[in-house]
Amino acid sequence: MNQSEPILAWRIWRLRSDADRGLVEPVLESCVYGDPWAPREAFAAACADHSGPTSACGCGIYAVTTRETALEWARWAQSALPHPIVIGRVQLWGRVLPYSAGYRAELAYPYELEVLAGGLLDEAEAERLGRVLRDAYLVDIAQHAA
Repeated sequence: MNQSEPILAWRIWRLRSDADRGLVEPVLESCVYGDPWAPREAFAAACADHSGPTSACGCGIYAVTTRETALEWARWAQSALPHPIVIGRVQLWGRVLPYSAGYRAELAYPYELEVLAGGLLDEAEAERLGRVLRDAYLVDIAQHAA
């Protein structure tokens, strides 16, 4: 289905980091592939075989329907990746297909973000990075307790 009005769903990102130098940058990246999500630009799914997700291919920007499922993804990511993790709501549009836990979309942009404390970040650093992300991506910062 083609969506001209965005669908809101949940997903996670990692923050760009350089563990060797102990640096964390306020740049959202896809957790699995590390693709950067540029501030103030729609993120577009890429597939070498076609444009937009199709039912015959697993490509697309993945998002889930519940915060609880996104938190499950976030707990996995925090245990498996050497990066701080961000959870949030994302706007999906263009070609959007359902899948078992949510959606696969052609285009997306963050709507609301929360930098998760723990692991690599304490509360103060998570809050500071949240403010920087808010200003860079022009999004709200959530105040949920993970």
